[in-house]
Amino acid sequence: MNDIANQIRDKIADGDLEESLDLAINFLAGRDAILHSECIQHKGRLNERSRDYRLQIISAEAMGMTRAQVRHALLDVVLQRIAVLEKGPQPGVSPPVEPLRQQPHTVTLNFAPQHPSPPPASIASAANGSLADHAAARVLVEEFIKLLATYEVENAAWRAGPFLHRSLLQGEMMQPQFKQNNFYGAHQRFRSYKIPVNFLKVQNTNRTAIGGLRDRDEGEEFVYTLEKTEDNGGMPGTVRVFFPKSGGAPKITLVSF
Repeated sequence: MNDIANQIRDKIADGDLEESLDLAINFLAGRDAILHSECIQHKGRLNERSRDYRLQIISAEAMGMTRAQVRHALLDVVLQRIAVLEKGPQPGVSPPVEPLRQQPHTVTLNFAPQHPSPPPASIASAANGSLADHAAARVLVEEFIKLLATYEVENAAWRAGPFLHRSLLQGEMMQPQFKQNNFYGAHQRFRSYKIPVNFLKVQNTNRTAIGGLRDRDEGEEFVYTLEKTEDNGGMPGTVRVFFPKSGGAPKITLVSF
């Protein structure tokens, strides 16, 4: 029997990353929500960059870099996890706890389902006519923090592209200024914030566009204040999220932990 992991491996060898991702997405649905979401992000990113390449917006080198990154993610994480899921739990044996990947220090986070009190109406839903989806923003920020928890800083920076607005990227890589001034600090201090994420405050920044005339991205931007694990008297952390008018996925525009 040609299992899913081998099918994906064969597709990768043939250079068919799109079909590889489709197989992974279909298999992971209902089995691993985090990795399922990550594969969907990789698929969207690959489609977007392929379109840009066809329109001659990006170079063949940039397109090749994107495909190499997606291929690396499939080989490095997705295939290993799918192989484990395909085997299933052994009778009478508790499944082992999968260690955090590529992490030089121990991070303990509680990802168990929580039952918090309902958020304020201003946070639970956006005003009529707004582009904001605060529930989607919460998922985005939570997955971003989990990325920080899972990988050492440079590896996390390399993988952060799908979470960030293109204004924070140079090609596929994070802008050095954002990396130095914001990302490094976020990686050091993410443990101060609760998982699952809780937004204490939501504000519209009144920003309606990002970029210049040629790469203008219209939409709405909101700043979310995050609840800490304990009140140590410092400034609260915030994450800015941009919701594009085009209907694309929300993206992070600034992180301040």
